[in-house]
Amino acid sequence: MRAPVPSPESGFTLIEMMMALAVLSVAGLALMNMTQATTRNTAAVQERALAMVAAENILNSQILRPGPPQSGTGEYAIAGVDYDWSLAVSPTDDAGLVRLHLEVREVESGHLGAELDTFRRAQ
Repeated sequence: MRAPVPSPESGFTLIEMMMALAVLSVAGLALMNMTQATTRNTAAVQERALAMVAAENILNSQILRPGPPQSGTGEYAIAGVDYDWSLAVSPTDDAGLVRLHLEVREVESGHLGAELDTFRRAQ
């Protein structure tokens, strides 16, 4: 007896199924990698945004202090994250203005989270 000849209506062959699964697997891995990269980038943006909020708060509190601004350092905590900050006050070409340069670093990692510059009357 001869084996029956498969008709076009008989379905996919094993090789075709294996190739389809391989293509779907590669697409699934690419999608998972993209999701991981997006999650990492979102976390980095959130860290930078929080550091910038901390820097703005620190700089505003220094600007609103009575008297001339002074260089200094300190610690600041927001949303459960601790930051070290340093403020440098330097003269400008205009005798009535000083430049305030603030750097905010995350205590845990030590990396620079935000950096701000502004000007204020020297008083």
